[in-house]
Amino acid sequence: MAATMAEVAEGRDAGWRREAVTSPATTRTAQMGKVLGYIKGLHATHLIDVGTRLGLFERLSAGPEGLSAEALAAEAGLHTAYVRQWCETACALELLDYDPARGFRLAPYLDEMLGRPESAYYVGRWPAVHLLVARDYARYPELFRDGGEHPYGEHDQAFLRGVAEATCALPRMFLDAVLPKLPDLERSLQAGAAILDLGCGGGYAIVELAERYPRARCVGIDCEPTSIGLARELIRGRGVGDRVEARLLDAAALPAELEGAFDLVTSFLVLHEIHPDKKRAALAQCMRALRPGGRLLLFDERYPGSAAELRDPSLSFAAVAQWYELTWGNVINTRAEIHALLAEQHARVTDETTLSRFYVVTAIKDEDGVASPGI
Repeated sequence: MAATMAEVAEGRDAGWRREAVTSPATTRTAQMGKVLGYIKGLHATHLIDVGTRLGLFERLSAGPEGLSAEALAAEAGLHTAYVRQWCETACALELLDYDPARGFRLAPYLDEMLGRPESAYYVGRWPAVHLLVARDYARYPELFRDGGEHPYGEHDQAFLRGVAEATCALPRMFLDAVLPKLPDLERSLQAGAAILDLGCGGGYAIVELAERYPRARCVGIDCEPTSIGLARELIRGRGVGDRVEARLLDAAALPAELEGAFDLVTSFLVLHEIHPDKKRAALAQCMRALRPGGRLLLFDERYPGSAAELRDPSLSFAAVAQWYELTWGNVINTRAEIHALLAEQHARVTDETTLSRFYVVTAIKDEDGVASPGI
């Protein structure tokens, strides 16, 4: 991994030498508050996870006018003193509001983010998976010394299942918030597009697409056996097996029968997880899987392209994500790097946007086979 990261750093070094990053004038008190705020975030993550596992957010969402701590505890069958402290701490963290006449209620927009699992913006499962991810930090001192890796696929079953479940809302986020801005793609889905999902994980994208678009046919591929098992389980449970399948395949080695068979290839938080040595081959296979004029959709992270962008609020989480995925061997690419990878595969970028911390780009397979620099 060290050589790969060194190569990436070397390739970006020219752009990073052009500017410095400095902090505005501040005080010792403010800096102490910042550090303590990050530590507070650890405990807030646990508090959200506990509230999710105990169903407290869902109960508060069902009673939007408010519930007293006593009523919430009684509904959930929990100890009143513990629930009261949970409510008061959540209020301190601005997750809950409080009205003396009505009790505690979710702060604005948090019902759809924490209280309703069916919402396109539900992130209630994210704290649990980040707590699983954080277990890796115990090995960081050792891996920092020897440059070793702890690849994603070598994590335990709880981790693999947790990641699959935590990312299940991403396809809904895309379909609800981004797809309306892409009318050509939406028309293709409505007409019955054939879809290949690269790195399908637990199968949430292919099942969501099939349920939203009854004429679509979907194939998901992943090289991780546990994920494929989860995907097949989901497909059976949702009754879409006549139009959806999940295959255990390496993205860089698609079988011949899948070449030229798809109108759309999707990838949700997968490009950055493909080993840098295999990204070109994987994207080449994606383009081979597309029919002429077919589209590739990448829903991913994008790394800051300069030192100054490290502090861009829309990009700073990507630096954090690179930090917690560092020892997996992953490399999160910059926007320029993603565009260059697509251009090498004769994929012409047609649309790009952001959704919260995520970068969404669509590219079309040029029928003339001439690479385009994109937009």
